[in-house]
Amino acid sequence: MGLFSLLSINAQSLSSFQKGINLVNKNINNVNNKNYTKELALFSQSSNYGVAMQEAHRMYEQRYFDRYIHENQHYHFYNEASSSLNSIETLFNDIQGSGLSETINSYFEAANEIISAPENIPARETFLEQSQLLITKFKNIYNSLENEKSNLHLAMTQEIDKLNNLSDTLALLNKRIASQPTQLSNEQEKLNDLLNERDKLIKKLSEHIDLKVRYNANNTVDVFSAKGHALVLFDRSFHFSLRQRSKDLGYGLQTTSSDIFIDNIKLTEEFHAGKLGAKIHIQNSLDTTIEKLNTLLHEFAIQNNTIHQNGIDLNGNNGEKLFIDATSNSSNINLKNVAINPNLKNNPKKIAAALDPNALPSDNQNIKKLYNLKEQTFTNLDNKSFYNYYIDIVSNISNEKSHYSSFANDILQVRNSIDDKIEELSGVNMDEELVNLMQLQRSYQASARVIMVTDKLLESVMNMIH
Repeated sequence: MGLFSLLSINAQSLSSFQKGINLVNKNINNVNNKNYTKELALFSQSSNYGVAMQEAHRMYEQRYFDRYIHENQHYHFYNEASSSLNSIETLFNDIQGSGLSETINSYFEAANEIISAPENIPARETFLEQSQLLITKFKNIYNSLENEKSNLHLAMTQEIDKLNNLSDTLALLNKRIASQPTQLSNEQEKLNDLLNERDKLIKKLSEHIDLKVRYNANNTVDVFSAKGHALVLFDRSFHFSLRQRSKDLGYGLQTTSSDIFIDNIKLTEEFHAGKLGAKIHIQNSLDTTIEKLNTLLHEFAIQNNTIHQNGIDLNGNNGEKLFIDATSNSSNINLKNVAINPNLKNNPKKIAAALDPNALPSDNQNIKKLYNLKEQTFTNLDNKSFYNYYIDIVSNISNEKSHYSSFANDILQVRNSIDDKIEELSGVNMDEELVNLMQLQRSYQASARVIMVTDKLLESVMNMIH
């Protein structure tokens, strides 16, 4: 082997070891980057017996990543749903003792005071005040729930925008990845960086929806919803859209709900994970809660009206409705239109506490019947009393919140365990990198010394010729 060949071989080795050193430095610079996958310099012996860097190998395990994505989308569903349910629960204020259940009890206690003294005008005024307070409480909870729905629609709109942006970015990234060479070259590290960015986008997408990922031979990915609707196909992305529709909650009460579409295909019921899936679930929970609250209010109003209309007031006249539809004279009393009968509002003598006009003013038989509604059960309320039906509404929210919070914590532990496995394989370990750096530097120095010795030999040969 000639001196020039020896010089060429070691120059090639020197360049390869320098690439390896650069790769280690790159790893060290990304030690705190959670979205970085460490790279390992792989060397091989070339045909001229020199050393060549064969590959900047990305330390990546597909099965761990897929498991992380699966757990991540479910964690964000339960965590988001738990947080939203906690906000809904606080609207009822029953934990603080100032909720609707306490107001229902106060209404019947005011009726009980009239039983004790039917002719007592202040007791009758208190009953009317409690009636108005009860209706106000119903309306306040209803308005708060509708505000939650409005805020939820805005949050869903923002969620859709994020998803569309992520899908667009992934489609563009796919195009860049496909154009990168996979063989060893100065561009290979760029490919690895693009793959890191690809995985980061998939992680972000999994925070919002449940998805399936198809990995292609050219390192690009296609992304689908859990039911198989395409979100990203190579360099094409398919946009979500949000549409609102009217929904009947019974007794003439309407609400507005949001549906998710892709290319005019309704997908609302297909998402059961991620933040968007959680928001869809919370929307359904809010609709169910408002519907049940509306059923409770309607049944309460109708049952109280029926008894009150069968009674006699202090003036000897037949009783009127306690609660009315303020917008019309219909029997469709609901959370939006309910009001106290204005004929009674400032006229406590019109409370129909009696059944016998000849026993006035001491007759309390009708107000007793109204008070007894407190413990009665009703078919329209799932054979429960007013109080128990309401407690079930609140308890369902509280129990679901607790379950989801527990699920979120459990899944978070599983996800973190998988993340630890990924970090163990793909994360940068400073001790390992410093050892690798030392080895590569020694190899670099050895090649450099050979080049220096070869150069001196060449210089000696040249002097001998002269």
